[in-house]
Amino acid sequence: MNIHFISTINGLENEGMRNIATHLSKEFNKQHNVTHSGLKNVFSIIKYGRKSDVTLVFARLIKSVYYLLRFVRPFVKNICVVCVQPVSDEFAQLNRKHKVVDYCFTICKEDVVNAFEDRIIHMLPVGINSKKFNAEQENKQELCRKLGIPDDKTIVLHVGHCSKGRYLEEMLGLNKDEFYPIIIASGMFDDEDTIRLLKDGKVDLRFGFVKNIEDYYKCADVYFFPTKSSEFVISVPLSCMEALSCGTPVVAYKSFEKMSLIKTNSDKALTLIDTANELSDAIRKAKTNKQHKSYLLNPKSWSQIKDEVVVTLEKILE
Repeated sequence: MNIHFISTINGLENEGMRNIATHLSKEFNKQHNVTHSGLKNVFSIIKYGRKSDVTLVFARLIKSVYYLLRFVRPFVKNICVVCVQPVSDEFAQLNRKHKVVDYCFTICKEDVVNAFEDRIIHMLPVGINSKKFNAEQENKQELCRKLGIPDDKTIVLHVGHCSKGRYLEEMLGLNKDEFYPIIIASGMFDDEDTIRLLKDGKVDLRFGFVKNIEDYYKCADVYFFPTKSSEFVISVPLSCMEALSCGTPVVAYKSFEKMSLIKTNSDKALTLIDTANELSDAIRKAKTNKQHKSYLLNPKSWSQIKDEVVVTLEKILE
């Protein structure tokens, strides 16, 4: 099968949409002919898209993406969007008037149900590299020394980006004598005011892609996911899955209802809170649930996800 990816793949697994695109691209490339184009490279999209059996679009479906797809549609067959966040109202309205999408894969049906006809929607599970993100026992003191983290405090981790609206500043309320908050930031979508607040508040802020990010998950006592809205995160947060796969419990907000899309094997995996006032106590409680086995229920590998996508594509492209 000839498959064309439209995405901003950079070879790194450091951000939700890119993470999924990168993993699927690597898996498809083992058995299929895969080509790539950036979102802004219209010439490349037309060149490779017209030769492909299907074009997979990894992008937030907003107005500008709609007009890109409308422009290239006469030259590109079988446009299939991959949705990891809700479709914008503007894209949905425009697509209803003049269709540019043939098929849709989504990690959450709620994100697309009002944008596309049900017959073209197909579910896309989220995979995990369980070999990398495992809960094998590690010496915490040695890990902390390796990563330059003190081992005499409760380590509270977040992995993501420092955009406004993710509520990372709520880590500032943690007592630094008891807790050690650390954020591994991708360096994407950064908000300078948020970064300044975190640095001034003595949060350990580290930027850039970390190849051995699993060491941080294993070192952490608790993973904190502060986001309260789908606007700033994909609907199935990969960082939470990675933390849980390493046996690290997660504290998150009840208002982010899509956290329930992550299937766990224990009610100790997630501690959900209503307000930041509950955060310290929630972390203390969750800390006791750190374990040396995965909290994920029947996780699938990216290879398995790829196989499921191939089966679906073969059916719809017959």
